[in-house]
Amino acid sequence: MIYELRIISMAFIPSKIKKHHTNLPEAKLALTSMLDTFTVLLIFLLQMYSTDGQLISPSQYLTLPKSNVEKPAEVGLDLVVSKNIILVNHEKVVAMDDVFANRPEVVANGIIKPLQERLLYYSSQAKKMEVDYGVKFSGKVVIQGDQDLPYAELVKVMRTCGLSEYPNMRLVVYRQGD
Repeated sequence: MIYELRIISMAFIPSKIKKHHTNLPEAKLALTSMLDTFTVLLIFLLQMYSTDGQLISPSQYLTLPKSNVEKPAEVGLDLVVSKNIILVNHEKVVAMDDVFANRPEVVANGIIKPLQERLLYYSSQAKKMEVDYGVKFSGKVVIQGDQDLPYAELVKVMRTCGLSEYPNMRLVVYRQGD
């Protein structure tokens, strides 16, 4: 037996350890950077939304009057005065029939007693929050009054608000032309 030895010259002899893998690695999703991006986007959108003023949804019980208003709506205690009822923060306070009739148990000296009681309750709660949490009580009330409400009845509501620690009143209207 004759063995022939051949020498083949190779510039590179691949080793078993350094085999080139032709399989591409799996693509992995980096959630951290995506969450950071979405967080920045969310903060940006919230800031844009908050600079446009407050959105107030008109009550279903009334039709708001139209006006040439320039100021945006402000945050305050929500007071709805329709032709039928008075609501504070969506809770019924008194029927307007009792206010129209000037019943002595409901209206005295142009002050609506049930409304005054409710407003004083909310102002006392707001003052407690001011002491406990440092949230300043502004005395603001946002009044949504029906366009067909008699002026004298609206004056009773506003007088009651002013004497019940809510002197900063804002009337909600539709902007004319919108």
